[in-house]
Amino acid sequence: MNQHIENFIEMMSVERAASTNTLISYKHDLINLLRYVTRKKLSLEKVENTIMREYLREISKSGVTSSSLARQMSTIRQFYKFLFQENIITENPMNGIDGPKLGRTLPKLVSESSIIAIVEHVKNLLSDEGLTQKKKLRHQRFLSQIEILYSTGMRVSELLSIKLSDLNQNNYFLNVMGKGSKERIVPLTEEAVNETRHYLDLLACCCDLEKELYLYPGSGKNKCLSRQYFASELKAYSKKAGLDEKNISPHVLRHAFASHLLSNGADLRSVQQMLGHSDISTTQIYTHILNEKLKTAVKENHPLSKKM
Repeated sequence: MNQHIENFIEMMSVERAASTNTLISYKHDLINLLRYVTRKKLSLEKVENTIMREYLREISKSGVTSSSLARQMSTIRQFYKFLFQENIITENPMNGIDGPKLGRTLPKLVSESSIIAIVEHVKNLLSDEGLTQKKKLRHQRFLSQIEILYSTGMRVSELLSIKLSDLNQNNYFLNVMGKGSKERIVPLTEEAVNETRHYLDLLACCCDLEKELYLYPGSGKNKCLSRQYFASELKAYSKKAGLDEKNISPHVLRHAFASHLLSNGADLRSVQQMLGHSDISTTQIYTHILNEKLKTAVKENHPLSKKM
């Protein structure tokens, strides 16, 4: 990998505390740029504005979405800003290049009944007295995970990185390490705590909890379950519960948490704190739920609307 890219990735990791997934995206985008300029017999620090525009047009013509193009442009913009600040380049080739205008995309949602259907399906599986200990642990682990996800709205990466020491089973609160190493405390529902207690009881029969680091340990030593594994489990259980697994993903559960809370009367600031959004404008994407609810309330209850 190019030394400038390595230095940029290191800076974003150490100084900006960028997440592993973010760093992977940066690396992927910059290596693609490096391949392009290499074909042009140039180096990254010798790229001019016209070459950069050609590259971005090529990306755009490849059929990527506007959001993907915007993300790649953001990565390149930050990279060349870094090179400029380090006095590696004297002119930034991204100057004067605007990103695509993005419409606000509403999150994909699932209904409360769909979440309940998944939970009830797993509980029915656990009621089978002929289950092996291994299958019982697997079902109970997933039940604990979906209860925590849906009751807190945390990211799946945050869920899977929960350490046993983060879980306080006495006061129903959980310490969560979010983006940028920002810690927040979220409350757990009684159902989430109870299902997690049952899971830990089963886990204790298979391993020594004193030697485990994570709440949901993976196959490797001091490794947690992967996001890919949980996503595949979620889709498998959803399909068996009679739902369209294409509409279910870990992030959809996060959207469901926020939207369902707002539709049931929670205030936006509380939802913001639970989600770990540093800016409330990020949370406001969910206000379409409130807007529709208010429209319905006015239509059904306002005295003038009844006369019209």
